[in-house]
Amino acid sequence: MSNKTSARLSAVSSGLLACVMVVMLSLAVALVGVPKVMGGASLTVLTGSMEPGIHPGDVVVTKGTDEVTAGDLQVGDVIVFLPYPDDPTVVTHRIVAKSVSARSVSFITQGDNNSAPDYWGPVGAHQVRGEVLYVVPKVGLLRQWVGGHVGWVVPVVALFLLGYAAVSFVSSFRKDNQEDNS
Repeated sequence: MSNKTSARLSAVSSGLLACVMVVMLSLAVALVGVPKVMGGASLTVLTGSMEPGIHPGDVVVTKGTDEVTAGDLQVGDVIVFLPYPDDPTVVTHRIVAKSVSARSVSFITQGDNNSAPDYWGPVGAHQVRGEVLYVVPKVGLLRQWVGGHVGWVVPVVALFLLGYAAVSFVSSFRKDNQEDNS
């Protein structure tokens, strides 16, 4: 392989790796950093109840909400909440009605793909866990897959990164030697 071809191949691979790293860093910020700063979470959607806007496998990123800030939510907002008291299952649906009394705020919710409001009735402010800020399409599918295969995915990624570091380290010495010989 000629020096020109080798240099081009090296430039292309470096450019592709840089793009992959930028995408991965952006996803990390979008899925971990932003929710952390906003007191929220990033959650993978499992059902089609919010289609066509939010699909199964999409990740919703939320801004955290407590009983006080839940009062600021409005009809049309998409929220994440616990529909049942002693059940950790969370649901992502849209507020279709809001009721305010002297002592509490509650919401009627409905999935965009559902023909009627949710059957569990009003959702109290204490049940709301967050307001959806944005949706990252299909990343939840990858997240679920990796979660199911973490036993071998992590070592493979670690080996890849170590291999890349080793190749970069060795190639930097070769470049230095080629420059010294020129």
